[in-house]
Amino acid sequence: MSTGSDTRDRIMTAAERLFARKGIDAVSIRDITGAARANTAAIHYHFGSKHALIESILERRAADLGRRRAALLAQIESDPSATLRDVVAAVVIPTAELAADTRHGGRHYVGFLAAVLAHPRYMARLIDIYEPHTSRYMAALARVTPHLRADVRELRWALAKDLVNRTLGYGTHGNRRGPVHAWLERHAPGADDALPDRLIDFLTGAFAAPAQS
Repeated sequence: MSTGSDTRDRIMTAAERLFARKGIDAVSIRDITGAARANTAAIHYHFGSKHALIESILERRAADLGRRRAALLAQIESDPSATLRDVVAAVVIPTAELAADTRHGGRHYVGFLAAVLAHPRYMARLIDIYEPHTSRYMAALARVTPHLRADVRELRWALAKDLVNRTLGYGTHGNRRGPVHAWLERHAPGADDALPDRLIDFLTGAFAAPAQS
């Protein structure tokens, strides 16, 4: 017999998958209830609204992602010889691992994050959820990029995390295909086969570059 907790989890899993594939606006409550084998009343009972459902999905995997990030950050913080590439890898790897997770649905969460990024109303909650690790990343980056002013470093961080979420979120495992993958499909098929490593190379170069102003 299905419990309230089972229904809640089923709704979040179905919604996460649909949002990852279609985007936030293209998915209706009816779509979610149909995929979750639930009724509209169940969504209102467990979440109250579509907005609250989206925030619940954001929070659901945050703990697991946070633990992985914390483990990588701890290694960097305890290693005086940690390099810029090590720090950038700690940014990319946890998201890349989720994007490659086809067994437990991690890839849908990364695709869901990419969809959420198109909606400014969710950004404040997204920032709050990951803020504890953001401050540690910024401290690690400051250590390996002493040539950058703080404001330049913050800008490059914002660009880097957005690029990672959008590029890996659109992925090649059934999520919506984003512009990077569409361009490569035509001009350089297979260039994104080693995408996490190439993202790390690219972002390492971006943080290493001098600031002109």
